Amino acid sequence: MVLHRHWIAIIWKFLFSIILLILPILAAPYFPAVESATGISQIALWFFTLIYLMVVTLIAFLFWIDYYLDIWIITSERIIDVEQKGLFNRSVSEFMLDRVQDVTVEIPNFTATVLKYGNIIIQTAGEQSFRIEQAPQVYEAKNLILDYSKKVADVRI
Repeated sequence: MVLHRHWIAIIWKFLFSIILLILPILAAPYFPAVESATGISQIALWFFTLIYLMVVTLIAFLFWIDYYLDIWIITSERIIDVEQKGLFNRSVSEFMLDRVQDVTVEIPNFTATVLKYGNIIIQTAGEQSFRIEQAPQVYEAKNLILDYSKKVADVRI
């Protein structure tokens, strides 16, 4: 099973980016001196406006990269967590399913209940807890992890 974050996790960030993109358009009527700008001042104004729009677009792109490249892979033997931290920084961790001791599902709020997403917390033997945040299909993932961990433990015994 492959899990990405639920789509609602990126919507709020994209709405923030859209607000930042619309902000110069909404603020333009309050600066009447801009319309009377000529020559170099008008070129500088366009230059800084385009720089601002490029920075906001870059921020939206970074939000998308972080959302799209954060992935959890549940196989029959292990769980692999690939977490993107920025544009060029990635953390990959994994653990074997025979070390799973407890799997907890958290549904944090009303929106998560309605849209059926939540957090999965996996306790392992002698290691730190492992957390999958804002994942869809949390109950299916929990059942899959517990089933595979039981099968792996039965095979090893």
